Amino acid sequence: MDFTTRFLLGLTAFAVLGYISFVYGSCAGDPDCHFRVCGRRFCGVVYSRVRESQAR
Repeated sequence: MDFTTRFLLGLTAFAVLGYISFVYGSCAGDPDCHFRVCGRRFCGVVYSRVRESQAR
């Protein structure tokens, strides 16, 4: 493998890991963000507002 191929593979891996850490890392800090599970598989991220309590 030449230098250009290794560089592009490394750049792609860095971009994918950066995207995953940005999306799931920001979801971990948000109380309205939840991970969605389909059966036994992880499907993605769901963002839903929690309703205000009706205790008024």
